[in-house]
Amino acid sequence: MAERPQVPRAIGSLDVWLGATKTGQIVRTPGDFIAFSFDGGYRATGGVPILSLSFRAAAGGLRKDPKPLFGTLPAFFANLLPEERLREAMEKHHAGNVRRGNDFDLLAALGADLPGAVRVVPGDGRPTMPDASPGSRPKARFSLAGVQMKLSVMKNTGKGGGLTLPLDDGQGQYIAKFPSMAFPGVSENEYANLALAAAIGMDVPERELVDKSDFEGIPAEFDILSEGRVLLVKRFDRTETAARIHIEDLAQVFGIYPSRKYEGAAYHDIAAALGVAVSPAAALDFVRRLALAALTGNGDMHLKNWSLIYRGDGSRPSLAPVYDVLSTVPYLPADAMALSLGGERSFGALSAQRWKAFANRARLPEPAVLKAVVETVARVNDVWWRLPERAAVPAPVLERIDTHVKAMTPVLMTCAAR
Repeated sequence: MAERPQVPRAIGSLDVWLGATKTGQIVRTPGDFIAFSFDGGYRATGGVPILSLSFRAAAGGLRKDPKPLFGTLPAFFANLLPEERLREAMEKHHAGNVRRGNDFDLLAALGADLPGAVRVVPGDGRPTMPDASPGSRPKARFSLAGVQMKLSVMKNTGKGGGLTLPLDDGQGQYIAKFPSMAFPGVSENEYANLALAAAIGMDVPERELVDKSDFEGIPAEFDILSEGRVLLVKRFDRTETAARIHIEDLAQVFGIYPSRKYEGAAYHDIAAALGVAVSPAAALDFVRRLALAALTGNGDMHLKNWSLIYRGDGSRPSLAPVYDVLSTVPYLPADAMALSLGGERSFGALSAQRWKAFANRARLPEPAVLKAVVETVARVNDVWWRLPERAAVPAPVLERIDTHVKAMTPVLMTCAAR
């Protein structure tokens, strides 16, 4: 006789898996305290494969188990969940079985398809069913971090093709980012900026623009009113065979909750962490991406828009590919950098002095940082004005991006004077 499935709101404990390794368990008490503890076998390995750098002690191995929290998941797990519109849509999709605002319920519902290689499943071994009632229809059970309306989708390989949501235990290999009523041309904007990053030598996933009509069977709660092109990006945390690759964003690395992603650290903190956890070369790659953000007017590179990726045996991270890069100044003319750079956020203030301050705080060689900025500006100006993907961007949006690039080029090129 098959085991009876259970709904998320009734689950009391969740086992946390990283690939084939059980790393620990999350327990919810009747009083709504939530505790995460490491599995004894995983602790004996010293914490390999790495679940999160936030769980590792400075001297090596794992930290002590985090203290129980009232009604709140540890920051690492909270950062696996969607935010704002996507969260509202997912809670509506699972209405009656996931309580609004309850992180544990939502993690239990979506734990089979989280970002990276983490899986969270019921601790008693019984399957999770978002709606366990007889004859219930399959539900989407993926989680993507962030606030923009985006879906994990898969391409249909049968006749006619098209794109659809994975249901139950299916997995998507692409992220579909939908147009916005508030920000016209945002899909085309990001498409062109990703192409620019790739053209100047950065690690960027495959991407394409598709039509909304290409999607089939999207539940009403995930549909949106705005028309326009949809940006389709290949997931770099999934292989061609749907195997999972572990990732964690920098909010997870620093143990910062999503609500503090704009204030939990500064850019020099990220650079310093990369220099230690990955390599000085990775920290300089980060500098190049920062220079690109400043030059193109991207004010949304907060802690969750930078990630580490764990390939191979998961014992050492690398800087993950570029993602979520677009120019925000066409929509928010007074926008600024998402985090502090050398004590400043204003784009116009990012002259050589700020980059020198950043280098000193990040413990990076000042000449190498200034050189990385200058080289990035030169490469962008060599490529951007003749980039084919510019043609996809609506004229008013493109004009504002171009104006910002022209204005920021002399500001950033002050770094050439050393």
